[in-house]
Amino acid sequence: MIYVFEGSRNSGKTHLSNYISDKYNIPRFQFNFSGYFNLLGLSSGENREAHSFSMGKELMLLQLAKEFSLSLPDFIHDRGIATVLAWGLYEKRITVEEMLEQIDYIQDNNLLDGIYLIRIKGKNPNNSDRNKDQWDFADLDSGEADCFDIVFDEFQKRGILKIFTVNNTFDEKGISEIDNLFDFITSTE
Repeated sequence: MIYVFEGSRNSGKTHLSNYISDKYNIPRFQFNFSGYFNLLGLSSGENREAHSFSMGKELMLLQLAKEFSLSLPDFIHDRGIATVLAWGLYEKRITVEEMLEQIDYIQDNNLLDGIYLIRIKGKNPNNSDRNKDQWDFADLDSGEADCFDIVFDEFQKRGILKIFTVNNTFDEKGISEIDNLFDFITSTE
């Protein structure tokens, strides 16, 4: 099973995915988007090549998960298909119609089989300037979160299962919520 942690920047995805990785001894993978964008000279913004690169990476992962689900080890993936679609919308790399076509393709080909999407919602109350990467500007508005809402609403409309939402409160309540979720998931597998 692949557990894909999704959500806006500064929502605590990385912290919670590391926490679950350590607690359940599940390997964790985080694709080096910033490094590859820099290496390939991909710019942020209205850049079709950036979306194609990101979507290609994600489709390969989803197809691998589908075709080798019995032999792949469980792992946690920090950011996946919802991020690619949300950022495609947020940076105007794709239109809503193109996003819908891509979701239909993913669903029609059962590419979310063997995937749990864990949506992390929340905003870190520590508003320090993180200087993380070329997408730091997104920390300053709600546009990215709005695009995630659009993507997850479409997933729900299509009845895509295995989607869970955790409200990260950046305290013990947030940790308790992710613990309860993984206790539930691991007891039903």
